[in-house]
Amino acid sequence: MRVAILSNVTIDMLAESVGKKLACEIYTSPGFDTWQQELFAQDSGLYAFKADALVIMLHANSYADSWANVESGENLIDDWLRAVKVFAANSGSVPVFVSSIDISDTWNSRAIYASQKRLGVYLENYFLEKLNSLGNNIYVLPVKDVLENIGRVNYYSSKIWYLGSMPYSLKAISEISDLITRYVAGLHGARKKCLAVDLDNTLWGGVIGEDGVNGIKLANAKEGAIYQDVQRVLKKMQNQGVMLAILSKNNISDVDAAFSHESMILKREDFVAEIINWQPKSQNITQLAKNLNIGLDAFVFLDDNPAEREQMKAQCPEVAVVDFPRDISKLPDIVSKVYDEYFFTLNVTSEDAQKTQMYRAESKRREIFSDSGSVNDFLKKLDMKIDIHVMQPYEELRVTQLVNKTNQFNLTTRRYTQDEIHAFANNPDSEIITAHVSDKYGDQGLIAVMILEYSGENALINTFLMSCRVMGRQVECEIMSELRKFLIANKKNILRITGEYIRTAKNSPVENFYDTLKFRLVNQDQARKVYETGISDLPESTGLFGRLS
Repeated sequence: MRVAILSNVTIDMLAESVGKKLACEIYTSPGFDTWQQELFAQDSGLYAFKADALVIMLHANSYADSWANVESGENLIDDWLRAVKVFAANSGSVPVFVSSIDISDTWNSRAIYASQKRLGVYLENYFLEKLNSLGNNIYVLPVKDVLENIGRVNYYSSKIWYLGSMPYSLKAISEISDLITRYVAGLHGARKKCLAVDLDNTLWGGVIGEDGVNGIKLANAKEGAIYQDVQRVLKKMQNQGVMLAILSKNNISDVDAAFSHESMILKREDFVAEIINWQPKSQNITQLAKNLNIGLDAFVFLDDNPAEREQMKAQCPEVAVVDFPRDISKLPDIVSKVYDEYFFTLNVTSEDAQKTQMYRAESKRREIFSDSGSVNDFLKKLDMKIDIHVMQPYEELRVTQLVNKTNQFNLTTRRYTQDEIHAFANNPDSEIITAHVSDKYGDQGLIAVMILEYSGENALINTFLMSCRVMGRQVECEIMSELRKFLIANKKNILRITGEYIRTAKNSPVENFYDTLKFRLVNQDQARKVYETGISDLPESTGLFGRLS
């Protein structure tokens, strides 16, 4: 990954910190305060660097005289954002992160200060409003939040500023580099998928089996408000696409009573699954992973009991275990940081927002599977429908997300930025095909991606991946059947298909995918297999799918 960081002040230490945290190549301006020239000039080092992401750090007080009145302040802001807009127009879909600004007081008179502070707030908001209007690939990097969290005294360093033209303290550099790292990494989607939570002394204070529903601490004031705030944070996370699951040593009847409490924010339907028994939680989370068809490394575990946490670390080291605070008043902040560290994603797709509903529908599908006489009988009962088409511009974000997080059903596990996905889609020698699936229990959204590269009479399947939630339903076979019709219809005179399998630690379920479709193995080594087949040899339709209108 290549990340460019530009600024109107010295940011060498910040850039070095970001490079280490992201393990990426970094580009910075060759001269002091040349960031605008870099954006305007297409022959600049910035454009030659071909960044996967650009970060622009703006220090407002380098231009203190410009904030003296509305007109001069707006003019400076418009000038800054004009340069950002030019780069966005010239660079396709490269994401740009522009820092929020802090116009601080440089006045002595309290009367003047009050007036100047109002002007500063207006100009900061003017900047954000204008920045937010520039386009989908331009994001606000909320460094002002860092300042407010650690305080202006800890954020700025006069000494470093006068010695080296860098305004930020060492503490601020650490916090800002964490922020940049989180936002740039968030381009590829969340690192984890599911937060498994305890109940007693985690979602409410006390033990429901001992204290009863009227004895637990859960309210909108005092200690009970701590747990209600935790639930509010979890509810927000769930709305952002984080799956919540319950892992509790409890009696189900007691838990049922707790969820009837008038101060409960979370409802049972907010959880994708729950395992409530007296078995070890390390054992239960393994079962939960099987039920949800995700890996243990997709989980984060939140529990107040140190013994449970230590056992989870020992028995399931892939699971991220949250350090529960001794001071319970810090719990809401800890849970918020869990989102930032493990689940933060820059863009929330419609599929993300519906994830809990999708996984709960999956439970219903498993119920019919257990009542079906055969796999085919089960698939027919689902009344599945599919839509396979060339990727549309509005799907670009979801495709990028799937490319960068799908592991099990992924033949090559090649990762691409949104800019690279955009390039594939707009190259006459390549194409991206997407598939949407629904059934009687709901719409599962965009669940499969195929990237094709054309050369003469050959089509190479560069990437073929599918969401794990539809594995085992012959969706992949239906897509391969449609591929023949697609290649014939697009009139590129393709006669031959080449497919690859590149081995990873997680994609063993598809190692023999091309063998089952009767592709010919033409080359292999320990890490890679290459297959070929003619268009006419691609499989026929499974007959299990209707078509989405």
